[in-house]
Amino acid sequence: MEHLKNKNIYFVFLLIAADCLAFILSFIFAYYFRFYIFANLFQAKTIYSFVDTIYLSLILVPVWIFFVHFVIGYKFFYISKFNLFIKILKTTTSFVVFIFALIFFVKSDYSRMLFVFLFFNLIIFSFVFRYLIKRIISYLIFRLNIRNNLLVIGKNVRKYKKIFNNYYSNKVFYYPYTLTNATVQNLQFLITKKEIKEVIIMNYSAKEELFLPLCDWALENDIDIKMIPNEVQTSGYNIILDDTLGIPVILLISNPVRDFDYFVKRIFDIVASSVALVLLSPLFLVVAIIIKMESKGPVFFAHKRIGYDEKLFACYKFRSMRENANKELKEIKEDALEKKQTFLKLKEDPRITKFGHFIRKYSIDELPQLLNVLKGEMSIVGPRPIVKWELDQIKKLYQNSYNYKKMFKVLPGITGLWQVSGRSLLEDEKRLELEIFYVDNWSLNLDLKIMLKTVLVVFFHKGAF
Repeated sequence: MEHLKNKNIYFVFLLIAADCLAFILSFIFAYYFRFYIFANLFQAKTIYSFVDTIYLSLILVPVWIFFVHFVIGYKFFYISKFNLFIKILKTTTSFVVFIFALIFFVKSDYSRMLFVFLFFNLIIFSFVFRYLIKRIISYLIFRLNIRNNLLVIGKNVRKYKKIFNNYYSNKVFYYPYTLTNATVQNLQFLITKKEIKEVIIMNYSAKEELFLPLCDWALENDIDIKMIPNEVQTSGYNIILDDTLGIPVILLISNPVRDFDYFVKRIFDIVASSVALVLLSPLFLVVAIIIKMESKGPVFFAHKRIGYDEKLFACYKFRSMRENANKELKEIKEDALEKKQTFLKLKEDPRITKFGHFIRKYSIDELPQLLNVLKGEMSIVGPRPIVKWELDQIKKLYQNSYNYKKMFKVLPGITGLWQVSGRSLLEDEKRLELEIFYVDNWSLNLDLKIMLKTVLVVFFHKGAF
């Protein structure tokens, strides 16, 4: 039986064909939505024929495949339905933005609404086609018995079993021992007998004098060798293979939000905060009027918080407390010190006004922080900005337990992992763990998940006080 590695090319062609078909169908439906079903709602300067539309879709298909290859790819790996949807959303957004930019620069009068409809169609068709193709390929792999035989070597291989088994194209064998002179020959016999085509070696599972000859033997027999690095050395860091020195080295970084990822996140923050400020301006006006009617004092409260690189900035909020509430803060801090609290939080704060309780309950008091996002002092998603007193408490209680400085390697956020995981109901140490976990595991997908969960958390106001 021909090995799966040699069959992959056929499955790649199948995926590409599915993506092409999804794109052409999306274009056809977009054409009918724009020029027939919703023709009266959106007046077009020029109505293009169906044949011209088909020609245009065929011209743009290679561009779409390029974007799919760049964002999603054509490798065979396990991916959840949610993550597949997120990747398709990112691909479609990038593609449509590119098309709009192209139309602008060439000064074309081609209908923009056509591509708006295409955007939504592509999300639906691409997701459905990709999901179905993955299921079909999975079925064929099992039916034709052409799974990739994979061998994992090392003492701690069992804890990776669930991860490896998620890859439907793999049939995994385990060798939970450290390699010695006596076992290498038996291992080579096992690899040959089981027709293993990929070997993954845990770090420290083989000494150098055994590892190098094994690699030479494997490569001579068309067997791929992969290594999992030492967990102790890489825990808490993101790993990048760097070859800027002329040799491959493992680069450990504590801040994943950099370069292109930072650019994308910042652009999203600017667009999202600008749109939100415009849409929420009537709500801002209503809240401001009620605050002024209920109690004396300013509408907004600028609270000094610690942000990126441990620099102070003015964090804006709607005032939810009576005027001069800070004068009572000393007693609250002393009480928190006695209870060994890290973060200041009171379930029943006597300083909060009646309307202040309402806007805190639904996190409306946080909305002015959209201005901080627009200024570049905050992000939509990130660790919660803290006050200096809280930072002093963290240094005092957890300096030897957590690398708290990671929290200040990214912009603080309006919402974050802590807010969607229980907020003030969580213990102080758990909150610190979540903030650091966010920085260590940041991705655009994680940001989107947090934003979606934030809607539910705000609606049910869990942990808000």
